[in-house]
Amino acid sequence: MKHLLLLFILNFYCLVSYTNSKDLTRQNPIVKTIILKGVSGKHHFFEPREIKFFTGNLYKLIIKNTSDSKHYFSSDSFSKAIFTRKIQININNKKLAEIKGLINEVEVWPNHEIEWWFVPVKTGYFDDLNCKVKDKKNNITHAKMGMKGVIIIE
Repeated sequence: MKHLLLLFILNFYCLVSYTNSKDLTRQNPIVKTIILKGVSGKHHFFEPREIKFFTGNLYKLIIKNTSDSKHYFSSDSFSKAIFTRKIQININNKKLAEIKGLINEVEVWPNHEIEWWFVPVKTGYFDDLNCKVKDKKNNITHAKMGMKGVIIIE
């Protein structure tokens, strides 16, 4: 009898937990910005170089390129630790496009920005954030010129 009562309580708890669950992709997003900076032939970098997220929260990461070169925001390990809701492209504060599905990296052109909406689902320290673009003046990758970063998910 005790086992049946325990089983009933456990089933009831699981049912209540399931009905109280929510769609994590529909929360109000936490907005963070990372700026892609640099000068061709001199240096390229992410600002900030380190960015932190927490599992279970919806983020809108604004990736803004203020430099004179196109840049990649690329981290294979980060892309495997998140659920992407969408990438959104806006022009003049009007939505132009949304990209959905698995995203490994994004490319942002000079003086433009994108929004990456995602929920981190796996903790980790990801030190493979980089830009693979080659510099227009010296043909060295932006990563070798300093465009590397770290993403932390707690």
